[in-house]
Amino acid sequence: MDILIVDDDEDVRRTFTRALERAGYMVCAVENGLAAFAEIQRHPFRAIVCDVHMPFLPGQSFYDELLRDYPHIAGRVVFATGWTEHDEVGLFLERTGRPVLRKPVNLKKLVATIRAVADRPE
Repeated sequence: MDILIVDDDEDVRRTFTRALERAGYMVCAVENGLAAFAEIQRHPFRAIVCDVHMPFLPGQSFYDELLRDYPHIAGRVVFATGWTEHDEVGLFLERTGRPVLRKPVNLKKLVATIRAVADRPE
C-alpha cells in the first residue's frame, strides 16, 4: 500500500481513493485513527491523509500518538479538514508543520500534495 486515508466520511474516503488510484497509488482507506494504527502495523505507507474530527481517535490524538510511536511515519501525514478556522485546530495544525488541505479539497491539489510527500526520499 502507498497511501492511507483516515476519514470518518465514507464519501470523502471514496472520492480521495478514486483520485489517488487514478494517479497510480495503491490506497487503503479507514474510518478512524484506531483502524489506521492497525493498518500502519501491517504496511509502511508512503503518505497518510488524515481528517481532524473523527470518532474514537480524532486526528490530533492520532497524530500525537503517531509522533510518539512511529515518528518516521508522522512526517508523512497530510491533514484534510474543514476546521482550519477554529483556534484550537489551527494551533494544532500549525504546530505539526504538516501540509493541510482545506475541505472541500481540490483533487488536483490532493494528488500534488500526496506526490510531494509520498515521493520524497526517506
